[in-house]
Amino acid sequence: MAVTYDAVSTINNNSAGPSTTSHTCTGSDRLLVVCLSFYHPSSVVTALTYNGVALSLFGGFSDFQYNSEIWYLVAPATGANTLSVTFSGSGTYGMGLSAHSFTGVDQSTPLAAFTSGSGTSTTPSIAVSSAADQIVIDSLCITHSGTLTVGAGQTERSNFIDSGGNIKHGASTETGAASTTMSWDNSTSQGWVFSGAAIMPVSGTPAGQPYSKRVTGVPWMRPTRFSGVW
Repeated sequence: MAVTYDAVSTINNNSAGPSTTSHTCTGSDRLLVVCLSFYHPSSVVTALTYNGVALSLFGGFSDFQYNSEIWYLVAPATGANTLSVTFSGSGTYGMGLSAHSFTGVDQSTPLAAFTSGSGTSTTPSIAVSSAADQIVIDSLCITHSGTLTVGAGQTERSNFIDSGGNIKHGASTETGAASTTMSWDNSTSQGWVFSGAAIMPVSGTPAGQPYSKRVTGVPWMRPTRFSGVW
């Protein structure tokens, strides 16, 4: 069974929350993936749930105060249910969230090959290990200036500026290959952080291992800021 894209919903709110939206999941062998971008030196997600069930963090990357994370939930409830996110403290300086549901996904190993990167340029880009029967999803957090356009061969799923006007959030998908380059074009050079992962089909084989995956009971360590200029 091939992985199939189902639906998208978004949250655009800088408060601590909880901030909510309704998302509808359909089909069989379901997976819910949440792509999260936010800007803050210390605020972190304290709760992310769908229909009251907690999502797990697959991987995340932080450079200075900009963050890109990928969360997931296997076998989310069907129908229209509430997606809710809560942050520590007073919230963020900027937050964009997009929720994406898929069908035909391996229920034991739904995701593989977490990849991340950061830079200052007009062309954010990462290469994600994958295969032809998989779908690659990305999550981009970039400072707000300029016009953001999805890369060639990708399907744009989300592209908006947060309600505080500080960051842009982008998310897209593309059919997998041995190495799938996920990229965006921005009309001005800006600082960005970028993450992506491969979505596994039923009975799929993982393509690599997520190198920033949270291990149960072990705090996720944010990488040190690179030496570029924001």
